[in-house]
Amino acid sequence: MRRILFTFENGEKLPATLLEKKAPQTCEIVWEALPFSSLVKHSRWSGREVNFEIKTTNKPKKENQTISTSIGEVIYWRDWPVDSDPEVSEVLAIYYGAEHTRSHKGDEPVNVFAQIDYDCLGLLKAVGERIWLNGMEKVRIERIED
Repeated sequence: MRRILFTFENGEKLPATLLEKKAPQTCEIVWEALPFSSLVKHSRWSGREVNFEIKTTNKPKKENQTISTSIGEVIYWRDWPVDSDPEVSEVLAIYYGAEHTRSHKGDEPVNVFAQIDYDCLGLLKAVGERIWLNGMEKVRIERIED
């Protein structure tokens, strides 16, 4: 079971477990991109969500997709209709509340590939609300090596 860690600018640490049986390709591609740092911001369209850009060498296929997320789910999104474009934006997002994934285009299916530890969901909500109120901040994503 592979695990990752999100460390936010104020020092909060949110561990997550990869859902390798449900989204094996997405998990592998994200795992290979680690570690990296990014600017995390609050979603404009999908409610209680913070997100940040990721650059991968390969683009995962659609797997374990939904438009209805739950608290603590970590997702991968890109503009699926233009996935042949190597410059297409790729995003990871963490949901700190149940939401419907959407944009100005309508419903936006996402790959659910990880789950924040359940005992950290209160901290996740506090981080999400802080980013919503204060704007962008840095996040580092890395592997948890056992």
